[in-house]
This record gives sequence, structure tokens and C-alpha cells, in this order.
Amino acid sequence: MDHLTIGDASVVRIEEMVDSTFLAANFFMPFDPEALQPHLHWLAPRYYIPDRGALVFSMHAWIVKTGRHTVLIDTCVGNDKERMPRTHWHHLQTPFLERLRAAGATPESIDYVMCTHLHADHIGWNTVLRDGRWVPTFPNARYLFARIEYDHWQKNPDPSPIRRAAFLDSALPVVEAGRADMIEDGHQVDDALTVELAPGHTPGNVCIRLRSGSQEAIFAGDTVHHPMQAYEVDWSTVACTDRVAAAASRRKLLEQCAERGSLLLPAHFPAPYGAYVRASRKGFELRWLS
Repeated sequence: MDHLTIGDASVVRIEEMVDSTFLAANFFMPFDPEALQPHLHWLAPRYYIPDRGALVFSMHAWIVKTGRHTVLIDTCVGNDKERMPRTHWHHLQTPFLERLRAAGATPESIDYVMCTHLHADHIGWNTVLRDGRWVPTFPNARYLFARIEYDHWQKNPDPSPIRRAAFLDSALPVVEAGRADMIEDGHQVDDALTVELAPGHTPGNVCIRLRSGSQEAIFAGDTVHHPMQAYEVDWSTVACTDRVAAAASRRKLLEQCAERGSLLLPAHFPAPYGAYVRASRKGFELRWLS
């Protein structure tokens, strides 16, 4: 479901691409292939491709219209970026901005860009290439970066060439253009969106909670990458800087969703893109959006 209503707020999903290049055995840490077996009837082929052992991820952003402002959450991989050795992200060309316009938002209409963390597939459309320079894509927006996240990557360049490049072409130019605000845990936009620190995947990883009327949704970023992590909460990923902390943040998030009836909207779930959470004997179960 690409269009949602949460109280008085509207939420629209903007897809960049579907990516099935990541293999479960290389991605989850720890990983037990036997744990997949009881779930294959719903995992395959939408979320998992058994013959390749591949995970299916959607790369998408969210537009939230609060009634006062238009907010873009997580900005995918982006066009024209140097992303080798990940060839399918390298110099990508997608009609992402055309899809944004088709959903009723122009780059000029975005008031805030909120990034759950600063990995390459969450900040790519922060900038576009213009006359050989990376410039902010959304010229009227304030870009909200968690201070702890930005400071970490500024002081500790990532060993991954992809993540180093992403910081330099998709985060630093926004700061140099004077469009960035460094925010703290609990920062709010319109009394509707609240930033909540969820460290582990990265040091300053956040979830963004949308409350409107009596309804609530949580943009989880990569606190939960894949549906199997609701059933195997301790499975973190090769991309997590602190896997134990990432699992603790994931468990806390899932507990809160179950207790509060919040809609879970991660950055990479394929269709139907979101789910409600309920506690089970082992961990959690997902009830998908219909």
C-alpha cells in the first residue's frame, strides 16, 4: 500500500528500486538457515528467494504531509553516485524525482528531509550532480541529521568505500551549503514527528515516530531491515556497527509497536511495506497491511 492515512497526516511511499542481490547467509549475523524453514510459506518469493538464498529489499522513501509541512524520510541511493564495487548502485539512473512529482511533491515543496542514518542507501537523493558539483536536491528544505551520527562519520571515516563516498557526496555538501540542522534525541517536527535514538545499526541511528490523532506509525529505517528479524530479533546485519546494541534497539522498537499498536514502516520491506506487530512466545509476529 503506497498511500496511507495516519490520523490527519498523509504518507506516500516513493520507490527507487527493488534489490535482491544480498544473500541471507552473508547479510545476517548471526544466521541460522534452518530458522527460515517454518516461514518459507510466506517468505518466498516476496521476501526471500530460496534457490539463491537471496533477500528481497525495497529501496524507498516516505513523504509525510502533516498539514503544516511536507517531510521526506530517507532518500535512497540516488543517481550518478560513485558506488563501486556495488555495481547495481553505481551511477544509478532512476526516475525517482518524477515519481516524487507524481505523488504530489516537487523538490521545491519539501520542507524537511529526515535521514534515519547516513548509510549510502538512505541519503543518496540528498544531493544531485549539477555542473560537476553535488548540490542539495531540495533547495528549500532543512536537512535534519542526528548530531551523534554526523559527528561519528566525520571523525571516523568508514572503511567501506561506498559509505565514505556517500558521506562526501550526500551529507557533507548539504552541511557546506548551510542546509543542515544537527538534531538531538527527541527532536520534533510539527508535534507530529519525533526523532528517537535507536543506536546499534549505526551510532546515531534513529526511528521517527509519527503521531496524529489516535494513530501512530514508526519509520524504522534499518532498525529492522527484513521481516525475519521480527521472528529472530537477535539477527543483526553485516552493516551494523554494534550488532548487540542493534538487536537491543530492535527488540525495544518491536515491543513498543506491539504495546502501542503502532504501524511499523521500515525502509526496506517489500510490498505491502508495513506491518503491525504482536508479541509471541518466541519473539514477535507481523500482521501485514492489507
